[in-house]
Amino acid sequence: MLENSNISLVHSVIKLLGKIQFWNEQSAGNSDISDEINNLIQENDHISDHVFKHRKPETEEEFGYYLAGLIEGDGYFGDYRFEIAFHKEDAFLAYYIKKRIGYGSVLKLKNKNSVRYVLRHSEGLRIVLNLVNGKFLTNKKINQILTHKFDSKFNLTILPPTNFDLISNHWLAGFSDADGSFVISLANSKSHMLGLSLRLEFKIKQKTSELLELIKKTLGGNIYFLESEQIFYYNSTNFKSAKNIVDYFDNFHLNSSKYINYLKWRKVYKIVQRKEHLTVEGIEKIRKIQKNLRD
Repeated sequence: MLENSNISLVHSVIKLLGKIQFWNEQSAGNSDISDEINNLIQENDHISDHVFKHRKPETEEEFGYYLAGLIEGDGYFGDYRFEIAFHKEDAFLAYYIKKRIGYGSVLKLKNKNSVRYVLRHSEGLRIVLNLVNGKFLTNKKINQILTHKFDSKFNLTILPPTNFDLISNHWLAGFSDADGSFVISLANSKSHMLGLSLRLEFKIKQKTSELLELIKKTLGGNIYFLESEQIFYYNSTNFKSAKNIVDYFDNFHLNSSKYINYLKWRKVYKIVQRKEHLTVEGIEKIRKIQKNLRD
């Protein structure tokens, strides 16, 4: 098994690559990031017998679904421009998107822990529209496209929201790279062995519940409304849902730094599968992984 320190090393390499790419745009968007992750994993034993090498979307169809999910999470179509926001640690992903599309810029936002991919080039906008057309699940981004008359500017018929099985393509990976998070929770409990209860949580926050309802229907879990933030959030806590999540993300990989959090989260899931969480040694393993999980 890959030790926690090695997983942390992978995370550090991703952060370093992101910084290098951010400050040196000539080398930014380097698709060798996946190779770096895979090489480090190979050098340090496997996380499990069934984890495949990290893969990004290969075909235009696959990338289109991934991009559509990313956009429905953190994208925006404005007046002859298109933008996606990223955490600063994911600057490498912003450059990867730029490289796949072939146009655009990656901008650092002053006094914020984020970067923004901005596209104004007409040919680049046409490429994006062709990639994602017919792959959005709700009207929100479609309405932005129509409001700013991208259909007439590019002589395109913008297709209505579609309906597909979320576990059949990269859309959910893109959406999760934008808004998902993985949480390992240990809490005191008198009713559980060793006096602790363990929860593996997969969370997504949204201003509306429409997309969260589709995710709940596919993966299981629950949807809550946070009065204090006036926001909906999806939360998966049971291990049946955890299996569905592992089955999906093992096939359609995350492409942000959240991929590393997923590997840690998945490692705890494997510990539970082997019932090691019922032992003091197993709980200590989980505590170490939990401590190193990125916020």
